[in-house]
Amino acid sequence: MSRCQGLTFVEMIVVLAIFMGLSASLLTALLVGRTSQISSEAYIQVQEETRRLFDDVVRELHEAGNVNNNVSIPTALPVQRLDFQIVRGYDHPDCGGAGTGLCLGTDDPAFPVGWIHYNLDTTTDPNNPRFMRCVTAGRLDAMPANYVGCRVLANRVNATLANSSFTYDHPNRMVTIQLRTTVTSAQLPGGSIDNAPTSLLTQVRLRNAP
Repeated sequence: MSRCQGLTFVEMIVVLAIFMGLSASLLTALLVGRTSQISSEAYIQVQEETRRLFDDVVRELHEAGNVNNNVSIPTALPVQRLDFQIVRGYDHPDCGGAGTGLCLGTDDPAFPVGWIHYNLDTTTDPNNPRFMRCVTAGRLDAMPANYVGCRVLANRVNATLANSSFTYDHPNRMVTIQLRTTVTSAQLPGGSIDNAPTSLLTQVRLRNAP
């Protein structure tokens, strides 16, 4: 007559060790997959945000004139501030009325014949450089204190000149913008991800530049 026996203590330890090993492997695979998914989603997000920004900027620059006083900004010496005006109409009263031709200025009633500035703000919060849009009365005016009244176009910009800048080819009426932005999250490896390996770049041919 045979006798059924349960697992010995050693066998139970072995089974438990195998089960724990399989569970750890499965958990690791799930965590790696989740991290990869979060990184991919963050990368897509930062790309989409930058492209949406470029869409807005391109639309505005298509109406621009007097870019940086119509002086070229060479590729070898890019800048982080772009000054321009946009078309307000022809023979506009703010520009002197009938017979004055194309009227350039801003969309801000306080500065109808003022200037629009795209500027990288690295001073308000050095840990969060921002791409700003400001309006002032003159092309060479300083930006408002603490950028009050300005609009944030993008946060967490990589503000090194090699990654975010403006150039302007005046003879060909071409503005080139490169921008590198970042998404931060505690769930991301290293805490952040940007639109690497290179900055996103867009070029705008101006319609109203002299």
